[in-house]
Amino acid sequence: MNGQQILRIFVIRRWWIVACVIIGAIVGTALAFTLPRIYDARSQVIVSVSEDSGVSAAESATYIDDRMPTLLEISRSVDFATEVADAKGIDRSAAEIRDGLDATVVPETTVIEIHASDRDAAQARILADQAAEIMSRSFVADQLGADNGMDVSILQKAESDGAAVFPDAQRFLVFGALAGLVLGLIVAPIRHGFDPRVRDNSDIPAILGAELLAVRMAKPGRSIRRRISCGGAATSISGLLARLGLIGRSRGTANLTLCGVGGVGNELAADIVETAAASGMKCALVSADPKALNTAHYRELSQVTGISVVDVNSGGGTLTVRGLRAALSSPLEHFDLVVFLSTDLAAHPETCGFLELSDLAVVVTTESPERADLRATQELLRASDLRAAGFVLVDPPARGNRAQEPRNDLGEDLGDRDSASAADDMVTEGRAGEGPVTEEFDMITAPSADSGQDTASLRLRRSRSTEGELP
Repeated sequence: MNGQQILRIFVIRRWWIVACVIIGAIVGTALAFTLPRIYDARSQVIVSVSEDSGVSAAESATYIDDRMPTLLEISRSVDFATEVADAKGIDRSAAEIRDGLDATVVPETTVIEIHASDRDAAQARILADQAAEIMSRSFVADQLGADNGMDVSILQKAESDGAAVFPDAQRFLVFGALAGLVLGLIVAPIRHGFDPRVRDNSDIPAILGAELLAVRMAKPGRSIRRRISCGGAATSISGLLARLGLIGRSRGTANLTLCGVGGVGNELAADIVETAAASGMKCALVSADPKALNTAHYRELSQVTGISVVDVNSGGGTLTVRGLRAALSSPLEHFDLVVFLSTDLAAHPETCGFLELSDLAVVVTTESPERADLRATQELLRASDLRAAGFVLVDPPARGNRAQEPRNDLGEDLGDRDSASAADDMVTEGRAGEGPVTEEFDMITAPSADSGQDTASLRLRRSRSTEGELP
């Protein structure tokens, strides 16, 4: 996985990263307001050389610097903390005082700054003042020895503005957001790896080992539009047929299998057959989805001269190759184009028998298919010694009858008509006083593979009263 792929994962899972940043900022702010507040008081003592030490003014700075680490060590010792704990106004133990006191040297000076931290601001000031007082008394002299030649005096008493130094709400907010960002950058690839759906359509060619042939979507996303412009994907049925080499070819039967992923491909198959028939080709549509054959679009196709529509699942069993030949209106070799359709090849591998008759296989999928379905489709094609010529991106199945509405060659809806109104458009209009007008047509259905019965024709009768209509 290269850097560009990792960046795409972060872009796809950006809302996970944003959510982690927001949660981290909220948690940090909550901790800042719930953790106990710590106040800091500060006092200062200055260290100088005593007059009877015999140290010259030029050597005093070096003399103090050499002994300053010893002074800091004394101020952090258990004995010093015990001495402060015994002072007046102190109600903390020696261990608590030792943890709360800290002494540092102000850079380039001989001043020691004493910091006292406590949950009580007043107690913090008392601790800082008592520590400075004890350091300026005989305690340091007793620890260093009477001849140490150093004087420690109070320079500044404790001060506190009453504001807590811990926790800092602003700092907790920033660090919480940064922690959330790091967590989001870790969680996003993990979530992407466990996602069963393909969220980046650029991963589909890698899984299928095929290129994008066409896009049949009402509103393709920005990345898909970019791939259309850069990769030359077709946006019309005629363009798809041209890319597959099915237009302008020499006379002969071409068998095309549309391998649907997730229940798609009905409209694409009908449009392919309709467009090919309009160009003078004799076509057959063999559908493994009986629901599609009950829609107005497929009933219209059965009325077109030169198109045979066959249901491979009629009679409760899967139609065999021999049964298919019997179900077609003409021998298989007499058709210019035969389209085999399985809207979900991975879920119905029994329809793979028609892959043996196929010259071309095209995968039809949505923008975010299941990874397992893509891999299963690829394995089924490989088992049939057939490689996908490419894949077509289509819209997900819509609800209701609108999913089967007729579309023109550009993929646009011809109108907001349901199946009933589309069927009514096929009825021949009558004149007033002639009574109801009835239209009959045949749709070929196939027998069960087990029954051995002859092919039957299902006659559909539709009538509409014309009483009261003007001639």
